[in-house]
Amino acid sequence: MLDHDEIVSHAQELLTRRFGGAQRLTDVQQLRGSGNAIVLRAKVPAQPFLTERTVVIKHIPESEDALDVAALIREIAAYQFTTAMADETRPGPYLLAQDVEKRLIVLSDVGDHSTLSELLESEGEASRRVHLRHLGLALGRMHAATAGKEKGFNSLLARMIKSHPEAAQSHDVRDRSLGPAIALGLQLISDAGVDVPVEVKSLVADAVARLKSTRFLAFTPFDLSPDNVVVSERMDFLDYEWAGFRDVAFDLACVIGGFPQYVGGARIDDEDVQVFLRAWTNETQHVWPRAVDEEHLHASVLTALVGWAMSCVAMMHYGSLATALVASQQSTSEDVEFDGEVSVKPRLLEPAKGSAFNREETFIRQDIYETFEALERFASHGGEPEHAVVAEFARQVAARVHTPHR
Repeated sequence: MLDHDEIVSHAQELLTRRFGGAQRLTDVQQLRGSGNAIVLRAKVPAQPFLTERTVVIKHIPESEDALDVAALIREIAAYQFTTAMADETRPGPYLLAQDVEKRLIVLSDVGDHSTLSELLESEGEASRRVHLRHLGLALGRMHAATAGKEKGFNSLLARMIKSHPEAAQSHDVRDRSLGPAIALGLQLISDAGVDVPVEVKSLVADAVARLKSTRFLAFTPFDLSPDNVVVSERMDFLDYEWAGFRDVAFDLACVIGGFPQYVGGARIDDEDVQVFLRAWTNETQHVWPRAVDEEHLHASVLTALVGWAMSCVAMMHYGSLATALVASQQSTSEDVEFDGEVSVKPRLLEPAKGSAFNREETFIRQDIYETFEALERFASHGGEPEHAVVAEFARQVAARVHTPHR
């Protein structure tokens, strides 16, 4: 593993080759990084070659996990794609330099500001809705600006994979894990003794199908955890390891579901949902005119929200979407493409009454509760009979895992 001095030295070399001069980085400080990533901020002395005054350096330490290289390659391709976008629609920082062999990315610095998670958890109702409105606008601008441009992203990703064939077998593991995770989540709920109505099974099948649909595709970081969104005069989305072109309804459902992949966070109520959706629709209706059809939008988001709820159960049960894919492949006797022990948490769906759970289990069960409680509320606002069935199913799951605070 490289130490901080080595990381900075490599970053200086990359910037010198890219911009000229003799780049020197000073006043280095460590920032929070996802996973095992090392993230540093450094100052750039004033000079004519590079106009940035600070940069962010991200280093992914070497490991035996092939997914780490694949995630790095996808992230670089994503930053290459978004760097070419106009300033007003670019969803986050832009790429300054990269080196896959050194596992290094150098990015522009979005500044030292609060994250969306901090703001949603610490501010009042009115401020929360302002932030969710801005989130809807930011997502809408990104979706509208990138709709129909997946060939450009795919070309960049294919070029990266061609240069680094070691990632060829694993670069899309996360994409391939989403569908099986949705199906596994449904199976886990059924195995726990919860009756699954045919209406829910139908929506689960529709959610898996939407993952492969090409009608409403746009670029998304997909990991919309609020701690990966920096709020200043604009919103910047960080961490593109999951980035790609996917059905935009999943981004909307992710927010409405209270960020299912993020354990913790503030509850998003029904009025918050309407504020968020109206803002998003204002930015996207010229691309997808049917977005203004409330029934159509509700049906699309509900399908994606069911998918998120099921994948949340699988992800929490198996620890990650990748290990959920391993479990799915093992259950169908398919070849598993990477080594890894599947660790499960079998008690997550046990009835709360009469059971004692440790701190981790309680925390995760609360996240599942919040996701299904959000699903219940959103489904109940639909006008079709099956929506009431979905709402009741979600209520039963939420009640099963809910442990009131004492």
